[in-house]
Amino acid sequence: MNAIAEPVREVVESVIRRELGDAVVASLLVTDEIDHDGVAFLRVEIVFDDAHGRLDPQKVKSLSRLLREPLEDLGEPRFPVFSFKSLAEHHGAAA
Repeated sequence: MNAIAEPVREVVESVIRRELGDAVVASLLVTDEIDHDGVAFLRVEIVFDDAHGRLDPQKVKSLSRLLREPLEDLGEPRFPVFSFKSLAEHHGAAA
């Protein structure tokens, strides 16, 4: 797992916060990964504040589509793969 170039991270964060809402996104981590077949991808780990309710499935499912064009504009060929964790789960995992 390696850090991502700042412009890529900024685009990913901007789109996600715009679509899900700043109040909902507690933290966001973008890293580059390689799967077991050797294919590179962007891992996007989102911790959301579940005090604001559940994530909207319609918004979540559109994130990949909404990110493809801005990522391509930056010359970023890797596909984003998302994972979501509530704040409660995140703090529980840290314990």
